[in-house]
Amino acid sequence: MTFDSNPILDFANNYEFPEYSDQDGFHKVVAFGDESHKCPIYVKQVPPCTAGCPAGEDIRGYHNLLTGVEKSDNKWDDAWYRIVETNPFPAIMGRICPHPCESTCNRQHREESIGINAVEHAIGEHGIDAGLKLHPPGEDSGKHVAVIGAGPAGLSVAYQLRRKGHAVTIYDFNEKPGGMMLYGIMGYRVERRVLEAEVGKIIDLGIEMKMGVRIGTDVSLEKLEKDYDAVFIGVGAQTGRSLPIQGFKNRPETTNAIEFLRAYEIHGDAVNIGKKVIVIGDGNVAMDVARLARRLGSEATIISAVPREDMNCYPDEFDDAIEEGAKIEYLAGTLEVLENGDGVRGVKCAKMVKKENGEEGWNAKIPFLRYKTTDEIFEIEADMVVASIGQTTDMKGFEDSIHEKTSLLKLDKNLRVVGKENVFGGGDALKVDLITTAVGHGRKAADSIDAFLNGLALPQEQYRSVIKVKEQDINYFFHSQQVKRKHNVAENIVGNHDEVLEVLTKEQAEEESKRCMSCGLCFDCNQCAAFCPQDAISRYRKNPIGEVMYTHYTKCVGCHLCSLVCPTGYIQMGMGEGL
Repeated sequence: MTFDSNPILDFANNYEFPEYSDQDGFHKVVAFGDESHKCPIYVKQVPPCTAGCPAGEDIRGYHNLLTGVEKSDNKWDDAWYRIVETNPFPAIMGRICPHPCESTCNRQHREESIGINAVEHAIGEHGIDAGLKLHPPGEDSGKHVAVIGAGPAGLSVAYQLRRKGHAVTIYDFNEKPGGMMLYGIMGYRVERRVLEAEVGKIIDLGIEMKMGVRIGTDVSLEKLEKDYDAVFIGVGAQTGRSLPIQGFKNRPETTNAIEFLRAYEIHGDAVNIGKKVIVIGDGNVAMDVARLARRLGSEATIISAVPREDMNCYPDEFDDAIEEGAKIEYLAGTLEVLENGDGVRGVKCAKMVKKENGEEGWNAKIPFLRYKTTDEIFEIEADMVVASIGQTTDMKGFEDSIHEKTSLLKLDKNLRVVGKENVFGGGDALKVDLITTAVGHGRKAADSIDAFLNGLALPQEQYRSVIKVKEQDINYFFHSQQVKRKHNVAENIVGNHDEVLEVLTKEQAEEESKRCMSCGLCFDCNQCAAFCPQDAISRYRKNPIGEVMYTHYTKCVGCHLCSLVCPTGYIQMGMGEGL
């Protein structure tokens, strides 16, 4: 019997495979017997999350503790202690920090950044629930430092100075410590039990508190300079800006956001408020004012001179305000506060449009300056107007410590006041920024003050190598989505001051921590050993973190496969570099 020839079958049966070859050129993979003169070294680098955290938290470290990569007998306690090395307010920051660290997280190049803030929230809550105490004071140095301001910067520097053994006395003109964390952040964002717990832990370190004392009135800065070995100025920016328009006067019906929020913290629900409140501004504080007004039973309308995409508030803040019933008027420029006798009946506005290409300010960095008013005029009814257009410092009594043309402190790179030997500063008095930035200033200033008190050179900023995502093999990680915290929006917002943000469970927080890629530090994935064609890498799982994998250089041929497959970028082909 004969069969017709099948060309496809004949081709398959007679096919000769070509000789195997890796890619050509300078980037040829030198494996399977090839060699190079370079061998791997292990380089610990700073993860981008820590580089992006103004407080300088070891974010990778506390994630590795929760996942067990870094060995611990009590991972939750140790994670809390890891955070408070640099930031004594994890429960507060876990609720209110806009988490710039997450925008730098390398995991976003895989799918979505780590929920760093949510995990910090859970760790901070554990610290309170477990009754954990801050690191105890150091051995008494015999030195005494005056801290002006009991806000985040002042409390942070006081905490770090006590750890170094220095006595601290805090002066503040308010009745209670906390600064803008207390007088600017409402209870539905941070419960007062949380604030009192974390501030109380710092005061319990033996800090003397002198509340209700205003520097420049009750005591002079010059006297403090003489009576104390060093002084830290952290007075914050607790003065709101007024609207420079007709009808905006110094009266209860026309006020600024800082005074409005502060008044509620002092007087509670008895605070004076209108039935129809207009909030002028587009930042996070404007959202807070509107949300508080809603809780006090008022209508709240936010007037923004720019469209949504150019508003300065964070998405979560905007979404919360809208969910709670605030209304928004976009592209509206406020021209005048309309009066009704001694009171207010509304505001006169003009429709705003974007400036044409080439017009003055059309490409300004500040979005507001890119828009201009038109002849389209309209009115909005209201009986109270709150300006939320920024805040500034009140530097009466500090005139010899500020820039000539500003109301901000004049500091050098070590946060020391220019022209003064023993006076330092930080926080919003230096730059109006995030609360976590003020915490970072406090820690850095404490290092400078400590060096000064010990007669040492002030610390210099050290270069830190930050790991880049291109140095990592992020394809190692399975896709997973960020665990989200629940936002509890009450059906009836009036009178409801319960916290909106719900903390993750410990199980959820640990699952989220498992998404951390441990950028710049080995987390014992064993990829390098598994791919090494020479069996040149051994694994010692009981060793400390970063010392688990070991290269036997007598076996290594420099194929650099270990470096290519390392998910963290911890392995570099550095031995033999330059030869």
